[in-house]
Amino acid sequence: MKTVEAFVNEGKVRRGSRDPAEARSLFSQSEQRLADVKMIRLTELNAPFRFEDVYEALRESVQAFMALEGLKPYSHEAVIAFAGERRLLTEPEVARLDRYREIRNDIAYRGEKTTVQETRDALTFAEDVIKRLRQAFDLRLK
Repeated sequence: MKTVEAFVNEGKVRRGSRDPAEARSLFSQSEQRLADVKMIRLTELNAPFRFEDVYEALRESVQAFMALEGLKPYSHEAVIAFAGERRLLTEPEVARLDRYREIRNDIAYRGEKTTVQETRDALTFAEDVIKRLRQAFDLRLK
Protein backbone atom coordinates (compact mmCIF):
# COMPACT_ATOMS: atom_id res chain seq x y z
CA MET A 1 0.00 0.00 0.00
CA LYS A 2 1.20 3.52 -0.77
CA THR A 3 2.22 5.89 1.97
CA VAL A 4 0.15 8.88 3.03
CA GLU A 5 2.95 11.09 1.72
CA ALA A 6 2.61 9.46 -1.71
CA PHE A 7 -1.10 10.30 -1.66
CA VAL A 8 -0.21 13.89 -0.72
CA ASN A 9 2.21 14.07 -3.65
CA GLU A 10 -0.51 12.75 -5.99
CA GLY A 11 -3.01 15.34 -4.73
CA LYS A 12 -5.23 12.66 -3.22
CA VAL A 13 -4.63 14.07 0.27
CA ARG A 14 -4.37 17.78 0.98
CA ARG A 15 -2.65 19.37 3.92
CA GLY A 16 -4.43 22.12 5.81
CA SER A 17 -5.13 23.27 9.32
CA ARG A 18 -6.08 20.97 12.14
CA ASP A 19 -9.86 20.87 12.37
CA PRO A 20 -11.02 19.44 15.71
CA ALA A 21 -14.63 20.48 15.00
CA GLU A 22 -14.68 18.53 11.73
CA ALA A 23 -12.97 15.62 13.46
CA ARG A 24 -15.62 15.51 16.21
CA SER A 25 -18.38 15.73 13.63
CA LEU A 26 -16.93 12.91 11.53
CA PHE A 27 -16.46 10.64 14.51
CA SER A 28 -19.94 11.35 15.82
CA GLN A 29 -21.38 10.66 12.38
CA SER A 30 -19.56 7.34 12.22
CA GLU A 31 -21.05 6.29 15.56
CA GLN A 32 -24.54 7.45 14.54
CA ARG A 33 -24.29 5.63 11.21
CA LEU A 34 -23.31 2.43 13.01
CA ALA A 35 -26.15 2.84 15.51
CA ASP A 36 -28.58 3.29 12.63
CA VAL A 37 -27.39 0.09 10.95
CA LYS A 38 -27.86 -1.83 14.20
CA MET A 39 -31.50 -0.70 14.42
CA ILE A 40 -32.44 -2.26 11.08
CA ARG A 41 -33.12 -5.97 10.71
CA LEU A 42 -30.73 -7.34 8.12
CA THR A 43 -32.20 -9.14 5.13
CA GLU A 44 -30.73 -10.41 1.87
CA LEU A 45 -32.35 -7.41 0.20
CA ASN A 46 -30.82 -4.71 2.41
CA ALA A 47 -27.51 -6.39 3.36
CA PRO A 48 -25.49 -4.69 0.58
CA PHE A 49 -26.77 -1.24 1.57
CA ARG A 50 -26.08 -1.83 5.25
CA PHE A 51 -22.62 -3.14 4.33
CA GLU A 52 -21.91 0.17 2.60
CA ASP A 53 -23.01 2.01 5.75
CA VAL A 54 -20.76 -0.12 7.95
CA TYR A 55 -17.80 0.59 5.69
CA GLU A 56 -18.59 4.32 5.66
CA ALA A 57 -18.74 4.34 9.46
CA LEU A 58 -15.27 2.81 9.61
CA ARG A 59 -13.91 5.23 7.01
CA GLU A 60 -15.40 8.26 8.78
CA SER A 61 -13.92 7.23 12.12
CA VAL A 62 -10.41 7.06 10.62
CA GLN A 63 -10.93 10.25 8.62
CA ALA A 64 -11.69 12.02 11.92
CA PHE A 65 -8.09 11.37 12.96
CA MET A 66 -6.91 12.81 9.66
CA ALA A 67 -8.85 16.02 10.36
CA LEU A 68 -7.04 16.26 13.71
CA GLU A 69 -3.79 16.37 11.72
CA GLY A 70 -5.07 18.78 9.11
CA LEU A 71 -5.29 16.16 6.36
CA LYS A 72 -8.19 16.04 3.88
CA PRO A 73 -8.41 12.78 1.89
CA TYR A 74 -9.79 12.47 -1.63
CA SER A 75 -9.16 8.74 -1.77
CA HIS A 76 -10.50 5.91 0.37
CA GLU A 77 -7.17 4.13 -0.07
CA ALA A 78 -5.44 7.13 1.51
CA VAL A 79 -7.67 6.83 4.58
CA ILE A 80 -6.75 3.16 4.91
CA ALA A 81 -3.04 3.92 4.45
CA PHE A 82 -3.31 6.56 7.19
CA ALA A 83 -4.93 4.03 9.56
CA GLY A 84 -2.00 1.68 9.04
CA GLU A 85 0.76 4.29 9.23
CA ARG A 86 -0.61 5.85 12.41
CA ARG A 87 -1.21 2.40 13.88
CA LEU A 88 -4.88 3.11 14.44
CA LEU A 89 -5.49 -0.38 13.08
CA THR A 90 -3.37 -3.50 13.15
CA GLU A 91 -2.04 -4.91 9.87
CA PRO A 92 -4.78 -7.57 9.71
CA GLU A 93 -7.41 -4.89 10.43
CA VAL A 94 -5.99 -2.65 7.68
CA ALA A 95 -6.17 -5.60 5.26
CA ARG A 96 -9.75 -6.30 6.32
CA LEU A 97 -10.77 -2.65 5.91
CA ASP A 98 -9.18 -2.59 2.47
CA ARG A 99 -11.11 -5.72 1.54
CA TYR A 100 -14.29 -4.01 2.76
CA ARG A 101 -13.39 -1.02 0.54
CA GLU A 102 -13.24 -3.33 -2.45
CA ILE A 103 -16.55 -4.99 -1.55
CA ARG A 104 -18.16 -1.57 -1.07
CA ASN A 105 -16.89 -0.49 -4.49
CA ASP A 106 -18.28 -3.67 -6.05
CA ILE A 107 -21.66 -2.90 -4.48
CA ALA A 108 -21.65 0.79 -5.40
CA TYR A 109 -20.25 0.55 -8.92
CA ARG A 110 -21.04 -2.95 -10.15
CA GLY A 111 -24.29 -3.76 -8.38
CA GLU A 112 -22.78 -6.73 -6.55
CA LYS A 113 -24.44 -8.18 -3.45
CA THR A 114 -23.31 -9.25 -0.02
CA THR A 115 -24.85 -11.79 2.33
CA VAL A 116 -26.49 -11.10 5.64
CA GLN A 117 -23.67 -12.99 7.36
CA GLU A 118 -20.95 -11.01 5.59
CA THR A 119 -22.67 -7.79 6.67
CA ARG A 120 -23.06 -9.07 10.26
CA ASP A 121 -19.35 -9.91 10.36
CA ALA A 122 -18.47 -6.42 9.09
CA LEU A 123 -20.79 -4.87 11.67
CA THR A 124 -19.17 -6.78 14.54
CA PHE A 125 -15.74 -5.75 13.28
CA ALA A 126 -16.83 -2.10 13.00
CA GLU A 127 -18.34 -2.07 16.49
CA ASP A 128 -15.09 -3.34 18.01
CA VAL A 129 -12.85 -1.02 15.98
CA ILE A 130 -14.91 2.14 16.42
CA LYS A 131 -15.24 1.54 20.16
CA ARG A 132 -11.45 1.24 20.44
CA LEU A 133 -10.87 4.23 18.17
CA ARG A 134 -13.24 6.34 20.29
CA GLN A 135 -10.90 5.94 23.26
CA ALA A 136 -7.85 6.94 21.21
CA PHE A 137 -9.76 9.82 19.63
CA ASP A 138 -10.80 11.24 22.98
CA LEU A 139 -7.20 11.08 24.20
CA ARG A 140 -5.97 12.99 21.15
CA LEU A 141 -8.55 15.73 21.63
CA LYS A 142 -7.18 16.55 25.09
